[in-house]
Amino acid sequence: MNRELAIHLAKVDNVEVCMYLPAFSDEDKKAADKFEVRLLKAEEKPGYDPVDWLSSIPSDHQMDAVIGHGIHLGRQVPDLKKSHPECKWVQVVHTDPEEYGMFKTYSNPTAKGEKKHDAEVKLCQQADQVVAIGPKLANTFSRSCEKGKVLNLTPGIFSEFAYMKHDIEERETFHVLVFGPGDSEDFQLKGYDIAARAVAELGDSFKLVFVGAPNRKEEKIKEMLLNEGVSRLQLIVRSAKERKQLAQQFYEADLVIMPSRTEGFGLAALEALSAGLPVLVSGNSGLREVLKKVPFGESVVVKSEDPGDWAKAIRGVRTKDRNVRLKEASDLRENYSETYNWKEQCSRLIGKIHELLRARQEAENIGEKQPFLPNYDKEG
Repeated sequence: MNRELAIHLAKVDNVEVCMYLPAFSDEDKKAADKFEVRLLKAEEKPGYDPVDWLSSIPSDHQMDAVIGHGIHLGRQVPDLKKSHPECKWVQVVHTDPEEYGMFKTYSNPTAKGEKKHDAEVKLCQQADQVVAIGPKLANTFSRSCEKGKVLNLTPGIFSEFAYMKHDIEERETFHVLVFGPGDSEDFQLKGYDIAARAVAELGDSFKLVFVGAPNRKEEKIKEMLLNEGVSRLQLIVRSAKERKQLAQQFYEADLVIMPSRTEGFGLAALEALSAGLPVLVSGNSGLREVLKKVPFGESVVVKSEDPGDWAKAIRGVRTKDRNVRLKEASDLRENYSETYNWKEQCSRLIGKIHELLRARQEAENIGEKQPFLPNYDKEG
């Protein structure tokens, strides 16, 4: 999300974008240069985690606004503002920790979800502007912030996947792709059990392809999926992939599903849609709320946690000729792009930042024009 936001903000007239990072490669810099995005490396702080190196920035670095993202990349902003007090703070939120806590499976998830939510809310309240990714999160965080402070930003199509070409020849085995963090704590949250049970119902001509297993935990993820009833012949488990490897995963897939029990937005499904792939998405997701306004968008929503309903929806996609379902996916991508585009969304954000800067300038001007009033005592 940060990468795509930087790329499209840099396209707005009279806007310069700098990404502040603990480290980056020459390849990263070349990629950023193509989009006129500058990369700035943080100074190493021995004994601190690299992400905490971002808590200070060179005093001579000029910036009008700084964008923080969640707790992990937002908690550093109050420290940055100590050296740049005139800078405006935009805080981006993309998850609802309390709602996630209802489905997490680690120790004491409800209390931990509340704690994360409280921290997220405090960061939002301190910020000058809040940006929520999609309407679902905008509604959640508007309850905790002053009226008008939360801007709903709906991501557009991811351009890096938008020009993929898919082979229209039908394949013997239908590959259903699900991808995500793959942590065991997210297993129910992301609906991986739903995916496994749905594919198990469909028989050996369907395969579940799981992409995202953490390093050296592939076997654990495999066993968790097998325990849901999917057979070894119906399952492929792959490790987490770098972003440049995602296009190949999309090319090999026939369908991408996002059966999450809850999802703040659902960027994974939007990436697949951007690649022109058929998708099925959860009814309890921010993306579903967005698709309501897209022609034929509701046709890819599954409003159920029942694996049988997901199996039925998957079979419905498979029964269409491959060229037909690819054409429908391409048309949906086009409809989505016409409804939500990065240019319009980023222009609205820049407009909000300009409003904040104008308000600051007006306040400074009033201060400069304030006449000097001597504080005479009674005798004076």
